[in-house]
Amino acid sequence: MEEKQLIVIYNRVSSAAQSLELQDAAARRYLESQDLVGNEEFIIYLSDHDVSATKLKMSQRPKLMELIRLIQKGRVKTIVGYKRDRFARNFYEFVDITRIFIKHGVEVIYTASNEPPFRNKLALEAFYGMFGQIEGENIRTRTDDARKQFPSSIFGYTRSKEDGKVSYTINGGKREIIVSLFNDFICVANEDQFIEFLLTPRKGLTKPERMLRILTNPFYAGHYETKNGYQLLPHVEPMVTLDTFNTAKTLVDRFVSYYQEKLLDISNLYSITPSCGECNSPMKHRKENPLDAGYFVCSANHRRVAISVEEFNNIVKQTVLDHVQSISIENAEKVISKRIVTENKRLKREKKKIVSEYLDTSLAVSTLDKKEKIFLPKYLGKMKELKEKHKAIGQDILALNELRDDIKEVKQLAQINLNISQQELHRLIELLVDKALIFETHVQIALYLSTFEKDVQAS
Repeated sequence: MEEKQLIVIYNRVSSAAQSLELQDAAARRYLESQDLVGNEEFIIYLSDHDVSATKLKMSQRPKLMELIRLIQKGRVKTIVGYKRDRFARNFYEFVDITRIFIKHGVEVIYTASNEPPFRNKLALEAFYGMFGQIEGENIRTRTDDARKQFPSSIFGYTRSKEDGKVSYTINGGKREIIVSLFNDFICVANEDQFIEFLLTPRKGLTKPERMLRILTNPFYAGHYETKNGYQLLPHVEPMVTLDTFNTAKTLVDRFVSYYQEKLLDISNLYSITPSCGECNSPMKHRKENPLDAGYFVCSANHRRVAISVEEFNNIVKQTVLDHVQSISIENAEKVISKRIVTENKRLKREKKKIVSEYLDTSLAVSTLDKKEKIFLPKYLGKMKELKEKHKAIGQDILALNELRDDIKEVKQLAQINLNISQQELHRLIELLVDKALIFETHVQIALYLSTFEKDVQAS
């Protein structure tokens, strides 16, 4: 092991727009105060630039990980950082890093004037780390508020900055588009008109989701939303009045659930994606608008291989229902019962394993010493997670037992007809359809459970 001699200067900023200059200057002042200038061969600078500690895990910050590796190799004597939150904003990550500092006897220097000096006690440092996490959450909130008030770009506006002040002026070419969007929308009277409005393309606004984002953004009325209502944005030139915006927002809230239901209905039209019968490539799903069922077409060069979603859906549905009617109840009962027994054994093994892990964690909690009490929430969280898994497995076992009882009346399967629910039909398709091939002249559906089919009497 090399002799511990390195002084490592670690800096971090969260975005590309931020500068490391402040942290570098503070580090230089420290080195000068300790007469260390001129010993550069023993000094290493590690900087994570454009690296957010609230968005990226510790393992995703390359220079921090390099620092930790140097410490674990026993090469670091002193670490110089600006503040604790430069190392981590997550409480548990900060505790892990501090534990490494203490374990390897590293001297830690914080150069910010208002930062308390490093204490070689984990409990005390963890207390400071807790404030770092709270501050990180506050920063996230402030960032969200800043985006609402000062977006980097927004449709219909030109952003400018003069004498350090940001302002937004209306882009003349977009004004009429947005104003008419609001004025036309507030005349919507019912759900059908709402859908028709969203599916009518406008210049620069062809996607319904983009229209909805504009209609629900108070920025276009020169305001932003807070917990206490709407606040004026003096640096924004409004396009519509706040009353017009509120009317539009109320209509969106009233009808948007209907639009989402329509989208869900369309997404449920098919459970599987067919393949081209000529080249076996998965077919592409194309549609004119979000509420159009659309059609499937070969993703390669077989453009004549195509089928509408509605036609494909009907073929798959009828094929699956006919197949279910042909299943041999006796063969299916044997296979399904055997599968239930196997799955039951697996779940019981998993349940036993979870119980053992829960007992081990409980024992660890009961034997924590005073220095380790800080980890109590982490252990309790793990115990809660194990209890939830134990409960879920218990419910699965109960469901299997109920299924085993239902198998005794499995003859009911033969009575399945076209009146089954959409959800049940989709489930059957997922379980029974192996593959669907589309040819120019016909459709081929490959099914599972073919060994369960009844014997067919030749006529």
